[in-house]
Amino acid sequence: MFLGAVIFALVWCLIALFIRRYPETMAGYNTMPKQKREKIDIHKLGRFISNAMFAGVPFALLSSFMPSAELYALMLVGVPAGLLVACAIYVNVRIKKFEKQ
Repeated sequence: MFLGAVIFALVWCLIALFIRRYPETMAGYNTMPKQKREKIDIHKLGRFISNAMFAGVPFALLSSFMPSAELYALMLVGVPAGLLVACAIYVNVRIKKFEKQ
């Protein structure tokens, strides 16, 4: 179980690093109208989402110490994905924070 958690955490980190390096690959950005894209600070948004993904890595690594399979699955995938969803909601509510100055 620990090896699976380490592999998941490694892939999760690689995706986070990819988003940090290439934030324009985030879902929805390329389909936005050009006027909206010019208003958004995509690098700031990419760093925020990447940091949110990195925050879920310790939960994935601790998942192998859970006593049941249900808790293992929740900690491995549920908590990191939940953090990412919560951050996506935060971005949509506080979009002005990610606009260019």
